[in-house]
Amino acid sequence: MAQRERYGVDAPGVVAAMLALGAVLAAAAWPVAAGLSSLAGTTVGVLAAVVLGCYALSFWVATGWMVIGSFWGKRRAWNRLLDAAGLCGGERVLEVGPGRGQVLTVAARRLTTGRAVGVDVWRAKDQAGNGPQALVDNLTAAGVAGRVDVVTGDMRRLPFPSGSFDLALACLAVHNLPAADQAVALTEILRVLAPGGRLILLDFRRTDHFAAVLRESGARDVVRGRRRWFNYPPVRVVTAAKGPDGTSAENLDGRSRPAASSPGIDARHAGDRGRSLVE
Repeated sequence: MAQRERYGVDAPGVVAAMLALGAVLAAAAWPVAAGLSSLAGTTVGVLAAVVLGCYALSFWVATGWMVIGSFWGKRRAWNRLLDAAGLCGGERVLEVGPGRGQVLTVAARRLTTGRAVGVDVWRAKDQAGNGPQALVDNLTAAGVAGRVDVVTGDMRRLPFPSGSFDLALACLAVHNLPAADQAVALTEILRVLAPGGRLILLDFRRTDHFAAVLRESGARDVVRGRRRWFNYPPVRVVTAAKGPDGTSAENLDGRSRPAASSPGIDARHAGDRGRSLVE
């Protein structure tokens, strides 16, 4: 039987906590209503139950929203973003924080002669079942393992020479760093981009700060997009291009111009099975 891609839910601890909190509020609604009814009347008790029920429902809706975003919304959004990027197929692509590889797989499917690299520190709290082997398994199931290298590393100290990539991706990754280190990671991502290389960053927190850091670091055509509701919390996309000959990243909805095709990086990858190297 063919192996299937299996992607974990993002922030599993948060999802579990919200689900549990909703259950606690729902369970408390009836006893609280009964107690208040005996003390302050039926109307007060019913209102208290309704309020608690509404809060419980809001937590459950948010939980479902997060799960749907993790498994389906994120893939759909990145398909659209990478379609708009107009890849030629020969690009050298980097994703920082790929987790189990949903976005990296979407990118790798668009490559022909190019290569992709995923760099992560593999924290379980960031994604359920997070780990390099889970990423390799999903790349293999998707049929793109031969185009992708998997590297254990920190986005604040990327183990690549300057100018190694044509396109860098970051999906719900940079916000996981301490605030003081986020600017370090962004400037490091810019360092490994080739002149004219592009960055596509999607996150739900501090995207205004990310855009400001990129501008201060010399990036061109920095754009912070509108709020997108496929995920909870809602996210924004920040795009930028590296100068001095940067390809414009001026628009998030399909008018970006493609970067020039480049030969693949000198990447380390597995031999006869075409599987990515796990360091």
